[in-house]
Amino acid sequence: MRGLPDMKKHVLLGALLLTAALSAGLTGCSSSGTKESGSPKVEISEIRDDVVEPDFSGADIEVYALNAPIDFDYSSSDTDMIFKKKDGVWLDAMDSAIPLNQEKFEAMAQNFLNLHAISEIDSADTASDYGMGNPVYTVTITDSEKGEITLSIGNKDADGNYYLSDEKNIYLVKASTVDSLVFDYDTLVVREGLDIQVTAADLQNVSITMDGKTTSYKNSDTEVMTTIADGISNLKPFDYASYHVLNQELANADLTTDTRITFQAELTVNGEKKSLTIYVGTYANPDQTYRYVQLDGSNMIMVVDNNIVLNLLNGLTPDEE
Repeated sequence: MRGLPDMKKHVLLGALLLTAALSAGLTGCSSSGTKESGSPKVEISEIRDDVVEPDFSGADIEVYALNAPIDFDYSSSDTDMIFKKKDGVWLDAMDSAIPLNQEKFEAMAQNFLNLHAISEIDSADTASDYGMGNPVYTVTITDSEKGEITLSIGNKDADGNYYLSDEKNIYLVKASTVDSLVFDYDTLVVREGLDIQVTAADLQNVSITMDGKTTSYKNSDTEVMTTIADGISNLKPFDYASYHVLNQELANADLTTDTRITFQAELTVNGEKKSLTIYVGTYANPDQTYRYVQLDGSNMIMVVDNNIVLNLLNGLTPDEE
């Protein structure tokens, strides 16, 4: 769960606990409160970041081979990332419903589950000489076969590689091993979005409902449909306010059935007639440059540029129709 107030989010344990405490309600996956179309819905797209596979070349010392991990936690000075593995699937320990990119997470974890080092440091040296007194990062792995292992990552050498301690020995590991730790939580999530390109000719009809009133447009309204088509085609998230929305978050974002703006369209996508429903909430920032947006059937709240949203709504706002 990621709270609504922050435009850019990091997985701070305290913030996670606060957000979880806001609501114990069910997930807020929405469905339209207005008339449903008989056409198939436009598919929600999955957005995944690229996977970077581990590179152990030049690191020939095998330090660990952990084959049964159940917890994988890592932290910097201000951020805690806490995950678990259940039935072969990596999960956010604070909200297991958030869909993680399994391939990306596994590739990151393998850097430490199958830890390789460039060299082992003479045990006569003191740990503090290598930054272990105040480590830059800490990785804690619980393996069902080998127990808990804590790895402290300290200083860099002249080549940019890192010194790492497992509380018994100190090793020099590749920079790419440590740099694989992902602190940008967004990139670990399989995000939901809209990925279609349409023109005015593709739109059969559009209705926009706000404040209990509905404004409708037909295909013959070419200028209007051109503006709306631009809004649909460019409806991309700048950020996400929630990856697993709860009822309280819907209320905070004005995305409940009685507060949201409902956009509905009948359109042609790749030669097939489809229906599209999008919900628009309140502004996401004080400058009113971003809005909360939710796709029908999605458990996520997107943060979208308000200019794009205005095109989607043909410039309509709750104060004017």
